[in-house]
Amino acid sequence: MAYGLLFGGIFMEVVGSFFLKRTNGFRNIIPSIMVLLGYFSSLVLVTLAMQRLPLGVTYAMWAGFGTFATVVLAVVVYRERLNLARISGLAAIVIGAILLNV
Repeated sequence: MAYGLLFGGIFMEVVGSFFLKRTNGFRNIIPSIMVLLGYFSSLVLVTLAMQRLPLGVTYAMWAGFGTFATVVLAVVVYRERLNLARISGLAAIVIGAILLNV
């Protein structure tokens, strides 16, 4: 249950981050609302997950997997480029999250 809340929080954080680029400086109302809803619901879900999971593990997974998913989404949707340094960073995030849960 706690990991479900955490991954729900990660998903909503990615939703907020995805729409952030579309707000045009918060001049576009719908994307701006999506950013606020995404980040707010993410914080609520992660806070609930922290009732059962350690702070360090929860925050590392939230930040790490959120970053990973946001980068992948940016590559797919916004056609941002990946280079060796970025790929290495993404691999380090995944390895770090795995090691924190061992």
